[in-house]
Amino acid sequence: MATIIWGTMTRTKSFGIKGDKMKCWQCHREYSPNLLREAEYFHINYIPISHHKDQDVYNTICPICGFRDHIQQYRATEMIGQPVSKEVQDISYLAVQKAKNLYDFVALDNLTKEQILIAENVKYGKIKGAVRYRGGKPKDIIKVV
Repeated sequence: MATIIWGTMTRTKSFGIKGDKMKCWQCHREYSPNLLREAEYFHINYIPISHHKDQDVYNTICPICGFRDHIQQYRATEMIGQPVSKEVQDISYLAVQKAKNLYDFVALDNLTKEQILIAENVKYGKIKGAVRYRGGKPKDIIKVV
C-alpha cells in the first residue's frame, strides 16, 4: 500500500542581479537588486503537476540588507530583459576570517570603496547561502585571511 501526498508547493527561482538601480526602503542604499519569482504548483508526492501562472509573485532583494520588496509582473518582465554584467555590478562580497571556522560577512561597494558589515562570526556555509539569496554567486566570494 502506497501513501499518496498531494497539495500545493511554492518554488523559488532567482534570476540574478537585474535591471536598473533601485533605492532600498530599509537601508536607503541604491543598487541593482536580485529578482526572484515564487511560483505555486500542484503536486502529487512532491512531483509538480501543474503551475498557476496567474499566481506568480515577483520580489526584488537588496544586495546589502536582504530586504524583499514586491513588484508587479510587467515590471519584472522588463527587468528580466535588462541583465547587469559582472563588470558593472557595484557589490563584491568578502568573507574575512576571524577564527578557525568563523568569518565576518562584508559587502564591498566597488564605487565608493565602502565596506559594509552584514554579519559577524558566521560560518562560511551561511555566507554562501546569503550571497546566493542576494543574487550573487558563491564562487565569487573573496576570502580574506
